[in-house]
Amino acid sequence: MIQIISYVSFVFAGLLGLLFLVNVIRGKSKKISKKVRKEIAARVRLYAVAGAVFLIAGVALSLIPEKTQEIKQFISEESPEDIYERSKNTKDLPARLYAVGDDYYVLTGKGTAYGHLSFKEEEKLVYKDGLCYRKLQSVGGDENLLATLDVKGNLTLNGAFEYLTYENDPTYFSSERYAKKCSFLAATGNNLMYVSDGDLYSAGYNAFGRLGDGTERNRTESTKVLENVGSVSVSDTHTLAVDVYGNLYGFGDNSYSEMGNRTTAPSSVPIKLVNGIKQAQAGRYFSVVLTKNGEVHAAGRNDLGQLGTGDARDYAIFKKVLDGVMKIAVGENSCVALTDQGELYVWGDNSEGQFGLEEKQILAPTKIADDVYDVALGKGSMGLIRLDRDVEFSGVARGEETETFSAVYTLDATVPEEERYQETIVMPEIQE
Repeated sequence: MIQIISYVSFVFAGLLGLLFLVNVIRGKSKKISKKVRKEIAARVRLYAVAGAVFLIAGVALSLIPEKTQEIKQFISEESPEDIYERSKNTKDLPARLYAVGDDYYVLTGKGTAYGHLSFKEEEKLVYKDGLCYRKLQSVGGDENLLATLDVKGNLTLNGAFEYLTYENDPTYFSSERYAKKCSFLAATGNNLMYVSDGDLYSAGYNAFGRLGDGTERNRTESTKVLENVGSVSVSDTHTLAVDVYGNLYGFGDNSYSEMGNRTTAPSSVPIKLVNGIKQAQAGRYFSVVLTKNGEVHAAGRNDLGQLGTGDARDYAIFKKVLDGVMKIAVGENSCVALTDQGELYVWGDNSEGQFGLEEKQILAPTKIADDVYDVALGKGSMGLIRLDRDVEFSGVARGEETETFSAVYTLDATVPEEERYQETIVMPEIQE
């Protein structure tokens, strides 16, 4: 708005300047009377003063910095690689990595997220380069649906729920401000989950009641399903939510007892499963949870070793597979765990080479690196931020395939020792 006013001021200054010149030329004519010449001289002074005022005002207004737009998209003059290269001499280092399908968004310490948006065009996956968002805290979604959560808690959507478009649902989102006061988001191509004011809301495809609203009716408008929620994870089969007290809730499909409750009965409403949970991740027919004391437990389908139990047998209750962990992440049938010392363990499906290993299945947690700062899993890929803040991926990502780790962005930066790890956590004991 300030810039528009400055442009208007320049226009007025130009018009007054033109009138000033016209009257100066006219005042030099010998055919006009002395009286008229005085009137013209008065106008010349008026136009000069007024023009100078508008000119000064325009210059002053143009120098006032415009308030930064909350979410700025498609910065054409600078690619993600350019932004990353420019960050090497600042503290704006990569801090978090988010998988959106098999694309990766890098979120820096200053809240700048950059990556590539994937979408389907005539059954072919296409990537738009140069996406950059300002002042973000997280990113989520999949092919055709991108959700961004800014630092003020505003949730914005781009795209559409993929499955609902097959039902001729006309709802598409185009940078639509979907919700406010949000603190967490999780999204797939068919589902959106977010936490606003501590309450969990859901929208999208609702097979087996995975929206948790007590029905199996699809929704494009969100509905509240649970209170006092801290985080949520949604897959193509079910949803897991952890409340602020560490209680784990599940809803949706349960064909392989992925909720770890010894049954195969689905639930269209949240049901309490276990307590003492820090983080939960929903995969395709399986669940992996991280307890408050750093233990990893898994339940559900295990045909590809996605539970990490050392075998391919399904488990109807949560079984411990690892300890000393600070973060977990899952893909469709893969899982990773990261310790606070930068050690990365992987297990499950590796058919796309997402772990950078030759084996197609990893049945038990296997350490593959000890210099990882953050990790994210896509459908058939894995992305890493190394301790030196280089960003890499393996598997199939951004339309490219690699069986070994390949650098997406390389940052030649010296990271202070105190910034090398995300955090050092002393886990409390679980309260029974």
